[in-house]
Formats: sequence, structure tokens, C-alpha cells
Amino acid sequence: MTPLTSILALALGFSLFSCGGANQPAKIPSSHADEQADERTDAQTGVSESAGQGDDQQSKSSKAPDSADDDSSAPPSASGTESGKAIVEQQDEKSPGECQKSSAKLAISVDRNSVNLEKGTLRAKLDGPICSLVMKITLKDGQPTLEKSFDYSGSERELKWNPVPRDQIEKVEIRVTANDNAYQAVQLVPWSVSIDHKEVEFDTNRAVVRDPEVTSLNDSLSKIKGVLSKVDGKGLGTITLFIAGHTDTQGSDEHNMTLSRSRAQAIASWFMKNGLCIPIAFEGFGETALKKVTADNVDEQANRRVDYILAVEPPMTRKGATPAWKWISKGCS
Repeated sequence: MTPLTSILALALGFSLFSCGGANQPAKIPSSHADEQADERTDAQTGVSESAGQGDDQQSKSSKAPDSADDDSSAPPSASGTESGKAIVEQQDEKSPGECQKSSAKLAISVDRNSVNLEKGTLRAKLDGPICSLVMKITLKDGQPTLEKSFDYSGSERELKWNPVPRDQIEKVEIRVTANDNAYQAVQLVPWSVSIDHKEVEFDTNRAVVRDPEVTSLNDSLSKIKGVLSKVDGKGLGTITLFIAGHTDTQGSDEHNMTLSRSRAQAIASWFMKNGLCIPIAFEGFGETALKKVTADNVDEQANRRVDYILAVEPPMTRKGATPAWKWISKGCS
């Protein structure tokens, strides 16, 4: 047996908004089949869409920023760097100057496999009487929002922008707008936070939270609530706490998988019973995601751990499969 290092990462979330409406809470994702145990994990994308249409009686917030023409290779303008101001990053293409003629409904979709935040590219399919196509990138920690306008002629095109490090991005929205201010938008949410915490120690081959560990769990609960309070009202969607259990290489694969799952469940249950009012999911990964790679039957404390990850979408494997996360709570009613 040769265990491979595996890192849980966030899958991008997509949701399609109707015109002028508020961001709808994301549905709790359903679990999928388990991926092979020795597979590494990486960030992938997940898509969830719902269509909608609006009119000029909707909120003024349904207006999209005006298109303009400048050199897309230039860095974002420094003129909009004050807190709360947008940096408008224009591109070098000429807008058609008039709305696209179409009898179809206003629509936009994004191919999940085309999204590459590191390179700043994706492919979008467009339809309807489009008058503007705008991308808005909201950054974390109060940094200025980046906006970019695109040429919207044609039914499909590649969108390119000056890339921003993934860990600085809170959400990305691509929006098409008609002349009556109706719009459709796709939102990407590459948001996740790993909670630094003191590991809960269990008795050998047991999965019961001991009284001496309550102090550590209370500290972790406080950190989790602190993160949630900072993003409250930002429209990220439904945030879930994902709890992933791991073991070292002592014992059989089957035993370690079961033990890690039971310990993750015990911690998830503790958070739920102690007032964490968000969805909580858990899963065990046994010795398939070693933090410190060792030989078989090695007692290694660093590998006996549980990860706490706040995310909008479930962590996925490199091949795009979602581990069989088990929801112990879907939030307080």
C-alpha cells in the first residue's frame, strides 16, 4: 500500500440569477459516489442554474455597468482604489453600439470545464436581446471590486481578464443585460476557509468526544462563527461546514476509513448540538490523505487529524467526483 497525499479543496459554485432579484440561497448539494481512496484532490467546478426574466419595473440594481473600449492588457485603473469603489477594467474590443437583435429569452451559461481562474479565462454561451456583457469580480477583505465589459456579439465567446489569485476572490459574476434593464447572471463562488484549530484527541479506537476536549471545540466554534460573521450579507450562498476525518497508517484500510468517519461525525454532532446553525457535513478519508507521508503501520500524530472547512460547495477530487459527504445538519429552521 502506498498512501498518497491528498488535499481537500473548494469546488467553484455557479448559480443563475433572475432579473433584479436577490441572491437565492444555494441548495444543499446531494452526495455522490465515493472516489477511489488513493486519489488526490483538487479544486473543480460545480454548476447549478435556474432561469429567470425581469423588466424595467425591477430594482435599479438590475442595471449593468456601461461598456467601454480600452486596452485589456493594461492593469486595472488606480483611480478606483478607494474602499467600496470599483476598478473598471475595460477591454480593447469595440461594443456593437446597439442591442443584439433576438427573439429568444435573455440567457447566459458557463461551461464548468472552461473556467480557469488562474489564467483568467472561461467560455460563456449567450442569447437574447443583449445590450451589455459585464464581469464583476468581488475581492475579499474589502478590496475594490474589479469590473470588465465585453463585446457581446455572437452566441458564444471566450472571456479573458487579468487574473487575480484565487484566494483573493470572494465571488465572480458574469451578467448580460437587455435594454429594459432585465438581466441574467452566472455567479462563481470560489470561497472557502480552513479553520485553524487544536486537534481533538480520542481514546484508542474510540470516536467519543471526551470532556477535556470541549475547550478546544469551543475555541474552534468561536473561530467558525467569527468567519461567518465577516461574510454575513455578502450573498455567497449557503455556507456549509465540511468536517473531514483522517488517520495514520496503523491498522487496516477498512478500519481506518470507518474510524475516521466516526470521529468526524462525532465532532460534527458536537458542533450541531452546541448551536452552529449552518449545514454541517462529514466524511472519513482514513489513511488516503496523509499530511505526512509514511510507510504502512507507522504511528504518526500529524496524520491523525480532522479538517474543518467552511465552503459554499463541497470539496471535490481531482477528477471532479464529490466524496460522499453526509449531512448531519441542514441548518437551524
